Amino acid sequence: MRYVSTRNSAVQVGFEKVVLSGVAEDGGLFVPVGLPLFEPQEIANWSTLSYDELAYRVMSPFVGEAIPETDLKRLLKEAGSQFSHRSLAPLHQVDRNEWVLELFHGPTRSSKDFAAQLQARLVQYFLRKNGQRAVVIGATNGDTGLAAIEAFKHCDEVAVVVIYPEAGVPQHQLQQLQAEAHPRVHQFAVNGSFDDCQTLVSSLFRQWPWAQHEAISFNSSNWIGVLAQLVFYFHAVLQLGGGQRPIGFSVPAASFAEVYAGYIAQKMGLPITQMIVATNQNDALHQLFLKNHYSRLRANKTLSPAMDLSIFSNLERFLWELYGHDDQAVSALMDRFETSGEMTIANEFWLQARMIIDSYAVTDQQTLEEITSLYRDTGYVIDPHTATGVLAARLYRRSLVAPMVTLGEISPVKSAALLGELGINVAVQPLPVSAHGPAQIHRIQPHELDTIHQLLDAL
Repeated sequence: MRYVSTRNSAVQVGFEKVVLSGVAEDGGLFVPVGLPLFEPQEIANWSTLSYDELAYRVMSPFVGEAIPETDLKRLLKEAGSQFSHRSLAPLHQVDRNEWVLELFHGPTRSSKDFAAQLQARLVQYFLRKNGQRAVVIGATNGDTGLAAIEAFKHCDEVAVVVIYPEAGVPQHQLQQLQAEAHPRVHQFAVNGSFDDCQTLVSSLFRQWPWAQHEAISFNSSNWIGVLAQLVFYFHAVLQLGGGQRPIGFSVPAASFAEVYAGYIAQKMGLPITQMIVATNQNDALHQLFLKNHYSRLRANKTLSPAMDLSIFSNLERFLWELYGHDDQAVSALMDRFETSGEMTIANEFWLQARMIIDSYAVTDQQTLEEITSLYRDTGYVIDPHTATGVLAARLYRRSLVAPMVTLGEISPVKSAALLGELGINVAVQPLPVSAHGPAQIHRIQPHELDTIHQLLDAL
């Protein structure tokens, strides 16, 4: 399998280059030149496979000959070894033909563990093979950073740089981040928004002068984030219909990687008939699918903080698919967005996307009501992020016959304080105790790269 940039299809690279990267040199994101297409019977034959065996069938065409079969199967099995549920991603029924796919049984209790655990093993595999070292960098509003630290902190070849909005991370997760002290983990608390942190990360990759270290993104701009999430959809479809039954998905929009993964999973042969993008008050994606207008907005604080953002990097990969792999069109769109902060998709492609994708913006009040009513009626506890997806699924599903699955991306344990206020008691996770003492926190202003540069110079 070969890969190209969304902004330049002329230069092709292999899977190893994609793993050991942040973004393409032209600022675009790596995408495969083509997608594998699986026949319905082939997919149906995977119904009895374990999660890691299924992951191998889905991912191996994207890896190609870059990793021998035996090694890839071992890495995939190891990537799931830290999960607390034997199926890794169990389904829980919440209503008639409505389900939650629980993606929060990894070591940090969020769906980000799937990508982080896989990425850490792939990165270490290639670094050791080549005798290289790397810096893994990303922006987080909690879960992504915690997952990256947990996955990479045992990798001697890697230093981890985590950039987050100090006032934009929930208190419990902020305490967890700041308890994760490790000599190879460096944290930067930004006096700004999550979008400011993403801009800082983008600037770092564009101005990367340290040739002795590979610069690798742990955000979903790295292709491995998408690759890991493709398996979610195959796993759910096989559990609910053996790969033959039409199915819909509702995706709480903590990133666009999950939406893009579902979109291309349908192109790869899954019978996905609808995808619902659920947002909170920060409804940039909802406005895109409702009115064909996408804009960079000031993030508002809500009860579902992982969704408090308006810049979604994987939207660029989605555009590349919509525009028929037209790199020049995508480059022009992204240049316009980076300059003006706004974007409109060509009407024919927007209508094409709307054939499968719907959206809905959920208020905080609706979120609280959904959590409370579901617990009252079923005894099942969900966090605010999952609640946005469950409500959107119920209101906007196109078919009562096709199963509707909401991606449950974050454990309710992470919202224990809020749930307690609603009279729903869940056990609180104890904060990790570090053998390395308190974490070193560098506090910086938005767009302030000097402090980060000084640290990287010292590596």
